[in-house]
Amino acid sequence: MKSSLSTITFNILFVVLVTGTVVAFVLGDVFIGSIVGLSAIIVFLLFQLFQFYLWTRNPLTPPRMVSGLFQISASRLFLSSHNARKRSRKIIHAAKGLKRRLKELPEAWIVTTIDGQIVDANDAAKDVLDLPIKTAGINLVEHWQDPRVETIIRSPMTGEVLEVSSPKDNRSQLEVRQHVLDGNNRIILVRDVTPLNRLLTTRQDFLANISHELRSPLTVIVGYLEALQDSATIQDTEEIAARLFSPVQRMRDLVEDLLTLTRLESSPRPSIYDLNDVNVATIIHTISSEIKELEGFDHDVETSIDERTRALGIPDEIYSAINNLITNAIRYTPAGGRISIRWRKHGTACLFEVTDTGPGIANEHLQHLTERFYRVDTPRIAKSGGTGLGLAIVKHILLRHESTLRINSILGEGSTFGFTLPSSKSAI
Repeated sequence: MKSSLSTITFNILFVVLVTGTVVAFVLGDVFIGSIVGLSAIIVFLLFQLFQFYLWTRNPLTPPRMVSGLFQISASRLFLSSHNARKRSRKIIHAAKGLKRRLKELPEAWIVTTIDGQIVDANDAAKDVLDLPIKTAGINLVEHWQDPRVETIIRSPMTGEVLEVSSPKDNRSQLEVRQHVLDGNNRIILVRDVTPLNRLLTTRQDFLANISHELRSPLTVIVGYLEALQDSATIQDTEEIAARLFSPVQRMRDLVEDLLTLTRLESSPRPSIYDLNDVNVATIIHTISSEIKELEGFDHDVETSIDERTRALGIPDEIYSAINNLITNAIRYTPAGGRISIRWRKHGTACLFEVTDTGPGIANEHLQHLTERFYRVDTPRIAKSGGTGLGLAIVKHILLRHESTLRINSILGEGSTFGFTLPSSKSAI
């Protein structure tokens, strides 16, 4: 730096000296020679200044000047601006990457002013809140039309949380959480809690149902045990013990069904290597023979079974699903009714169906039949001894076999329950 300035100073003084000497020699006047030399330097500096001016009109290009102080200054400015531009590019690239990742977050977020004007929002927020692609100029308060939303946006407190209905579907519940960015901006985080609320409701219903299911047999057992304490005869004791069998059996069936359902829900779906050749015809014959031995059985059972059709699946689970459906048909059908059981080839798959001549099921109940403890006619089911978990077990078994339960029912005429299974490759 110092050497450059010294060189420039030397060059200027050398030019002044040479110019002044030449003029003084020619004119014979040293004073005039000095003025001419200084004038030459001034012209030279003005020329460099003009070059500097032209460069400042496009400072992104490297400076191209004759020499001197302006060249050094321009070079330094160019180098500083070049480094600043490189840093700016990195910052802009990082900011764009961050914004792109924020846009792709599955959690919905909206940045608004304190008045509710949307500054920015990601795609998840646009979907959850039914916002247009371009959110500029939209007021979130006016769009949502819930006074609690305006309250939380205007709140100066960070972390305010509330649960409100979705503007897209009032059956959905959204958790809204607010964070203050600065005095005029807020970020609103939105999460759909409808599945969580449904899960909590299901858990509450399950606890209420299981408590109700266990309360009745336990009350009977406790009553008989209290009577047993006061009984002094062997005959009374034997009679009470016989009456205890039914509520105890009911509790055992309920616990076994709960354990089965829990195992099915928690176990991973079987792979192709876990599936076996299943002789469904033999299963149906076995179950048909067993139900005829049930107390109070008085039904006409018709079967249409293709003995050669075999399925691919887990034998114990398929037995459980078919047994539940046939038992339900018997339970729902009055004495003297007809039960039709069919097993046949259905395209590339196999079809099982059981039809009863019971009272039928109304349409509003069909979609709820596979829910735990859901009952269409509680007194009759309780009397017949059902646990209310049979169809829930069937649903999960079929899910593990990539199948679904099909239900067709007409009030006053009866119901048909069926499902398909993959055909065994080793079938005859």
